[in-house]
Amino acid sequence: MEKYAKIIVALLLAGAVCSCSRIPNYIPPDADDSSGSSESVSEPAVAEPNEFVTSEFTITKKDYTAKLNAEGGLFNGGELLDGEDNGVFDGKGFVRLNKGGSLSHIVTTSAPQHYRIIIAARSEGGASVSLQYSDMIQGTYYIPPYDDSEFDNGGYDFKYYGVDNVYLTSGSNSLKFTVEEGMIDIDYLFVESSDAVSDKRYSVGNACVNPNSSLTAVDFMQYLTELYGKKILTAQNVTIGTNAEIDAIFKETGRYPAIRAGELAMTVLTDEESVKRAEKEIELALQWSKDGGICAYTWHWYSPNSLHGTAPRDFSLEGLFDNQNVSDIAMFSDAEIKALKDNNYIEDDLIALLEAIDKIAEQLKKFDQQDIPLIFEPVPDADSGLYWWGNDAETYKQLWTIMFDRLCVYHGLKNLIWVWNGSNIDYYPGNQYVDIIGQSFYEKSKSSFAGRFTALGEMDTARKIQTITACDTPPNLDFMYRDNAMWLWTAVGSGEFIINENGLLVETYNNRSSLNYFYNHELTVTRDELK
Repeated sequence: MEKYAKIIVALLLAGAVCSCSRIPNYIPPDADDSSGSSESVSEPAVAEPNEFVTSEFTITKKDYTAKLNAEGGLFNGGELLDGEDNGVFDGKGFVRLNKGGSLSHIVTTSAPQHYRIIIAARSEGGASVSLQYSDMIQGTYYIPPYDDSEFDNGGYDFKYYGVDNVYLTSGSNSLKFTVEEGMIDIDYLFVESSDAVSDKRYSVGNACVNPNSSLTAVDFMQYLTELYGKKILTAQNVTIGTNAEIDAIFKETGRYPAIRAGELAMTVLTDEESVKRAEKEIELALQWSKDGGICAYTWHWYSPNSLHGTAPRDFSLEGLFDNQNVSDIAMFSDAEIKALKDNNYIEDDLIALLEAIDKIAEQLKKFDQQDIPLIFEPVPDADSGLYWWGNDAETYKQLWTIMFDRLCVYHGLKNLIWVWNGSNIDYYPGNQYVDIIGQSFYEKSKSSFAGRFTALGEMDTARKIQTITACDTPPNLDFMYRDNAMWLWTAVGSGEFIINENGLLVETYNNRSSLNYFYNHELTVTRDELK
């Protein structure tokens, strides 16, 4: 096999207020390796009564390669195919797995270190396959549908897809591949030694993409870049118009998150209840900043029509920007919009689009006027297929450009730090429009997702800060340090991911021990520790 010139990265470019004292000799959850190997991790120690230190993992660099045919493993929800009409394959055949099917294989490694795990695979309609090791999802392979032009030798060739930077202990390691979507053929897997994420990943620019950013925003961006790769900012998404989640966390851990992450969706609605909730939301965020915290906002955009939805069918951008310069659209004044409308030169949907951006601008100005830097994550997860703004990559990028120019140039906002959340490079707006690259993880896994961290770093040439803006369970801090996958912050989702309807902590995704460990660890920064 060639030296992986054809490898496609797995990511297309994934009671009473407690005092601060902790239980002596507390063992961080998931910090020990499930293999029980004494060489893989040392017993964690407590540096101070209120702070957990990072566990030490043994890493022994040693060259290693192993090839394992799929038919030699155990599989469920699939079948072994070996006929000549199935094209060229290695060994005695290949395994075809349907959605929900899985393939398990044992790889015997010679040293505890990081490995690259590659599968030779193909899919007729496209598929996603998760990689699980040590009872945790480590990454996901995205397999595009094969093209008819690739038909050769009686079938379609297998291509290589990899998840990098996966830490395995020495000895027998069980790898499990599960089809999350679609159907897939797996011919074999290849395991080779690799490294943790390179330190070069943290050499990022500290300038804001908005050339007219305020000095405060520039200083804030510089602080983030200085922190990147060294510490993890604690963060928490909140229910609109409340501090329920962060209050519950403080009650349990004695610490507030550094970042309060809110949602701007309701600010474009005009009914009385929505307006009141939106006003309360902004009031709480402004107070959070006065109390020394960092403010962040996501904008899941309710469609600017009567549907007020976010689903793909709720609004269409198709043809909306045709025969128009998006930079000109962003600068249309109210008078120009009226003149264009009177002469039938502009569509009602485009007018509604601009009006929605203007409503968001009015909320963002409240922070700008008080010189408060604001982390801003509009129209996230466009490549997920879940939202109307992601129906087409090109129109999505045009929409992003219009938002950027209208907010930063037309409205003159100088305080925004722009976060793009996505995994597909086709949807990436460009380095000149993005300060930070974000991800959403809902895998219920403590993995560092170092493979995705590496893959995202290959999407942009300017090396942007990378962060987890939404997740059900944050990565284990020891794993993040071991794999050198230091996401700048990890924000747990609001509601059921942390509390119940009464505002009380629930342990479905995050138990009390893991919260105390996370908020009282030497690697994390809480609100009281902010510069």
